[in-house]
Amino acid sequence: MHKGNYLLKTIDVLLLPEEILNRNFNDKLVVMIDVLRASSTIVTALSRGCEGFIPIFSPGEARKKAKNIKSNHILLCGERKGKKIFGFDLGNSPLEFKEEIVKYKKIVFTTTNGVKVLEMASYASEIIICSFLNINAVCDYCLRFKGDIFIICAGSEGQFSLEDTVCAGMLMNCVSRESHEIISESDAVKASQILYKHYGKDLLGMLKKSQHGKYLRSIGLEKDLQFCASINLFNIVPIYKNGAIIAFAK
Repeated sequence: MHKGNYLLKTIDVLLLPEEILNRNFNDKLVVMIDVLRASSTIVTALSRGCEGFIPIFSPGEARKKAKNIKSNHILLCGERKGKKIFGFDLGNSPLEFKEEIVKYKKIVFTTTNGVKVLEMASYASEIIICSFLNINAVCDYCLRFKGDIFIICAGSEGQFSLEDTVCAGMLMNCVSRESHEIISESDAVKASQILYKHYGKDLLGMLKKSQHGKYLRSIGLEKDLQFCASINLFNIVPIYKNGAIIAFAK
């Protein structure tokens, strides 16, 4: 982490994607959080040599995009209801995205929640992607951004997500600890920090208790929870720009 003097800015947390519709993101930084599992998968794949992601919410449109590219360096990946879509190369488990599979590849990617947020907030000045896996790298990026910041929790099919909110609280604590010149006073900010304080010492336990975490366990994906609960495994920040996600590395 790098301490120093930063410009006065405000940070807010949006607990549901639907709140995007009432906000102005011009000249703002958006931080998208989808712990289980799009954020974690994107961070992992980029850290393992993937060249980038093309996120598309519609599975049908994702298929068309992958087919039109016609390259051996394209993977078609994604999920619905947590499970790999039939005919796709990979699903949305970060454990699937191994270096020998994703290195030098571009990934056309569709997920239920995270990709939806990226499309809804696509007009923001900058959009980056956060998980527990890269929390310090995202914190540093936020501290260097010269404008206001919105942290958006992807949620789960329009519902409040415990894990995304705890991650938002963790990011808020990190940013606040490094700079006292940032104004963060909304109820959503306070709620995220309270939840992080309560669950921060046992992230895996929190994921197991969360609604989506329970669902993933029920379909045999408990190992995904163990991986997604890891802190600062990677030092990259995925950036979404011009319809693609690439890695910003310090």
